[in-house]
Amino acid sequence: MRLRGEAGNDTGGRPGDSVLDALRGSGVLRLPVPAEYGGLGADWPDANAVITGLARADASVAIIVFLHYAAVSRIIAYGSEEQRKRFLTAVARDGRIFASSWSEPGADAAKQKIATTAVRQADGGWELNGAKTFTTGAGVADLYLVLARTGEEDATPGHYGRLDQGIFVVDSTRPGFTVDGVLDLSGMRRSATGLIRLAGYLTEAGDALIHSRETPVVIGHPHTLGLTLGAVALGIAEEAHDTAIDIGRRRSLLDNPLYRHHVFELGSRLAAIRGVVESATRTHGDRTGHALTAKVFASETAEVICRGAQELAGSTAFSRNHSLNRLSQDARALTLMGPPNYLCRELVATHLGVQ
Repeated sequence: MRLRGEAGNDTGGRPGDSVLDALRGSGVLRLPVPAEYGGLGADWPDANAVITGLARADASVAIIVFLHYAAVSRIIAYGSEEQRKRFLTAVARDGRIFASSWSEPGADAAKQKIATTAVRQADGGWELNGAKTFTTGAGVADLYLVLARTGEEDATPGHYGRLDQGIFVVDSTRPGFTVDGVLDLSGMRRSATGLIRLAGYLTEAGDALIHSRETPVVIGHPHTLGLTLGAVALGIAEEAHDTAIDIGRRRSLLDNPLYRHHVFELGSRLAAIRGVVESATRTHGDRTGHALTAKVFASETAEVICRGAQELAGSTAFSRNHSLNRLSQDARALTLMGPPNYLCRELVATHLGVQ
């Protein structure tokens, strides 16, 4: 799948059609889908590895695929057999892309102030109304997992969201769904991160993934599997490190001990990222703390590596179109995404029982 060369063209706010066509035609989207639904049945360490490889070429595409995998993991974990057959087969057979729509204007990062509503209908479906922002893959994805309020307010402590919320599968081709623009971001500029609106959107009876207090919404479920945005940061860091070496080789700077020592420092940090990311999926049991820790450490260390590579490359690396500048901005954006690093720290502390 060809991504290099496309990544520098970030003005459209979304991947090019040729990239999306290649993505749909490859096995990437169906990688973690179980074989009985037409997928490749790969494990989550392999999924992280693929995300890292994509991030080396284009972190924007990698973040779309990461969130697609996160949605697939929720379908596998919480979907009924009928839902798994419908939605996972659509991924494996038709190349359908999933996105997640959690965030809203005025809502905090912990997703406890969601205003989008879901009202049960007589036929068993739901009517959804509301606006979502910072939806990665807006206008690119075919199906969206939308977080909405289903009942009376319940700000139960200790939850990332609340018990009165549900997750609903929204089909972008049905009436009542619209994409309301793509944001002009500093990093992840081709991730199609934007706004969607739901106005009288009527789901089918089988489109509610979770909608009861007996099954609380676990927004961070993919992290329990070890699926981590640290994998995206690792790909960014690897590309920045190798770019610094290539620049040094082209400029005959690798004979300079000072340059070599700087490259060594970048490499040692890169090795640390790789170790933390790999441990996130190879630890036994609930991997939530490891996955969120990997996201924080990897994204912040990737920023350091990108900045160090820019300093080695010189002033040209701070121009807007230089690959190292793009990588640096992508690493910065990653610290603010799903969930932002400050919230990751709080979630891990709470997960470990540190109050």
